[in-house]
Amino acid sequence: MASELEDLKKLRDITGAGILDCKKYLVRASNNLDDAVKLMRSEEGIKADKKSSRIAAEGVVFYYSTDEVALLLEINSETDFVAKSDDFINYVKQTANMISKSTFVDYDQLMSSDNETLKNDLEEMRKNYVTKLGENIQIRRFKLFDKKANSVIGYTHNNKIGALVVLKNPDEQLSKDICMQIVASNPLGLDESSIDPKVLASEKEVYMAELEKINKKDDIKRNIMEGKVKKFISENTLLNQPFIKDSSLTLKKIIKDNEILHYTRYELGEGIDKKKEDFAEEVYNQIK
Repeated sequence: MASELEDLKKLRDITGAGILDCKKYLVRASNNLDDAVKLMRSEEGIKADKKSSRIAAEGVVFYYSTDEVALLLEINSETDFVAKSDDFINYVKQTANMISKSTFVDYDQLMSSDNETLKNDLEEMRKNYVTKLGENIQIRRFKLFDKKANSVIGYTHNNKIGALVVLKNPDEQLSKDICMQIVASNPLGLDESSIDPKVLASEKEVYMAELEKINKKDDIKRNIMEGKVKKFISENTLLNQPFIKDSSLTLKKIIKDNEILHYTRYELGEGIDKKKEDFAEEVYNQIK
């Protein structure tokens, strides 16, 4: 009996599965621990593949930093309940640690590389945690910077929104302030030149439609249009937005001789279409 309990504990520690599942697989493997692990992972892997088709729009935006690198990472789960669990956070930290030891600057570069070892290791760990937590989990995106070559600082707010900024000259406080500005104000670009021309054209169309309704001379309408466009650019570009610590200033004035070389902002689940299901359908999908 002591040996069986010990094997149950070992299997649970190895796989993270519930005690009843561990007992079931040990029985099927004739109490051979290694065989039970192989059997569980082979069958649970199939379940994990099925779960991987389900939409995951919750999770965390996570900032990970060492002396060598800075990493901003988004990993998704299906529910906020799982995202807040210790197991999920441990998975995120382990994933961040694995990625931080690579040289890939983002997720697309990693996935298109021939580093099958890292990709397989990340996928195996992901599937293990899908099995353990019972939800789809997906690494969505990341940005990795070498801190030896760049002055990089990151910041996250409640693991829901995060930012990472690269400055030309090291300035920790300024970097933190800029990250908080990015998180709070969600700029469309660094300055006017970095705003998507389609976005600007769309805004101008809206303003033109508004101006057509008022009885003003064309030159007055033109001045109003220019004022609206200028205000839009000011409110939506990082360098020109009112500074969060002092609205009478802009980052352009605060930065002085420094320069923002790059910034990234991640907001949890942005751009993911969340499928709405009623409770009965959700239960049915879990049974399938």
